[in-house]
Amino acid sequence: MKIRFILLITAFSFHCLAQNQAKFSAQAVKEDLKFLYETLDKSHYNLYVNTKKEIFDKEFESIMNSIEDSLTLIQINRLFQPFTALSKLGHCNIELPISSYSSYLQNGGTIFPLDLYFKDNQVFILENYSSDTSIVPGDEIISINGKPMKEVMNGIYKYLSGENDYSKNTQIEIISFPRLFWIVNGENKNYSVVIKKHDGKQINIDISSIPCIEFEGKMAQKKQPINPSRDFNFIDNIAYLRPGLFYNPPKDGNTQINSDVIDNKKFIRFLDSCFTVIHNKKTNELIIDLRGNPGGAATFSNPMVSFFATEPFIGGSKLLIRTSEINKNFWKESTDTSRFFSDIKKEVLSRENGSRFEIPLIKHKFQPRNDSLRFDSNVYILINRFSFSESIVISAMIQDYGFGKLIGEQTTPVAYGNSRQFKLPNTQMTVTFPAAYFIRVNGDTSLKGTIPDYIINDDVLTVKDEILDYTLDLIKKGEN
Repeated sequence: MKIRFILLITAFSFHCLAQNQAKFSAQAVKEDLKFLYETLDKSHYNLYVNTKKEIFDKEFESIMNSIEDSLTLIQINRLFQPFTALSKLGHCNIELPISSYSSYLQNGGTIFPLDLYFKDNQVFILENYSSDTSIVPGDEIISINGKPMKEVMNGIYKYLSGENDYSKNTQIEIISFPRLFWIVNGENKNYSVVIKKHDGKQINIDISSIPCIEFEGKMAQKKQPINPSRDFNFIDNIAYLRPGLFYNPPKDGNTQINSDVIDNKKFIRFLDSCFTVIHNKKTNELIIDLRGNPGGAATFSNPMVSFFATEPFIGGSKLLIRTSEINKNFWKESTDTSRFFSDIKKEVLSRENGSRFEIPLIKHKFQPRNDSLRFDSNVYILINRFSFSESIVISAMIQDYGFGKLIGEQTTPVAYGNSRQFKLPNTQMTVTFPAAYFIRVNGDTSLKGTIPDYIINDDVLTVKDEILDYTLDLIKKGEN
């Protein structure tokens, strides 16, 4: 699950409180770096799947030798997160430095005034918060302070955990370029940018940074790409279901996963009420919208899929898990008594730390509904690059079993999951890592995400909903 990652990202839309910027001694920072590397090495499912251990070792020594004086949290984050990101997996990261940003904001900090988006390996203006009105959304940005955007982006990509640039661009669009640009590079009061206009003409423009608090005020008014809301209604006679989070939002804002978070009883009641209405209205078309869905747990998503599944199903062809002290502690606290999770718990707790084993998924297939609420007509699943974690898994599963048609944008990859967390002993920064390796139903092991049956991209510069409009038109034409 990617619960913690999404909650930390959305936490940028918060009421900032001033934080002190305590410094940590060089010795304390070195101890945390050593703990970080050793814990990832013995707990991560496969830390070296994308980057050789020799490279990790070399970078570890380089960072160790660079630590000569006490450092603030943001300075430590700038050292530790790129090291963690060497894994090139979205589920392996250090929490965003929100407290440092909060303190910076409260102390009058400023930020880059242009928000960006990505298309066809090019970088474009999404929002212009500067005073220069000649810059408009849709303009391409060529360079910042003399650095070509490829060089600028490579510096930010090094900081982000992700399987590819597509995955990292998605994170940038969620977090926002100005925030990340500050996290990676610090403050700069003035910027020289080269902009390419629609007619191909390039112009040099000098712009000033804007107060963070002004930027946050404008961001709070924007529609966010992550949409955890739960909704059900009809568009004409077409049922439209947005299931929302596949878990319960923590009531106290805590991002740790516990039994209250994964209790699915309320969600199943919601599903039953939706499909009761669908049954009574005798509709033949169902749209399930997973765009902007943060993901969650199969204990939520499987009951939803069971309403329209045509055969017993399971989320993947293989699930391999690595044991560790951290993973064992997680399962010791688990209160889920279902057979599937009970089997995993038993295996994890009985095996030696560091060992890897496979859970035989075939015996844990979920059964379709066999009552009057079963839906046996056309199902359309909407996805985009902001569909995460479990929403990626179930969309791929639906595609592989042929339970419905996928419409929208390609998702990011999700092969390494079952996220677990630990805290660094001195700085108390939270680290997330994957404890399992997952292979989709069709056996595809490539890290390319789920590709829709109908590829449709939303235009970020319009208020139209291109993906939904295309789906409705597809249904009206009787194509499926």
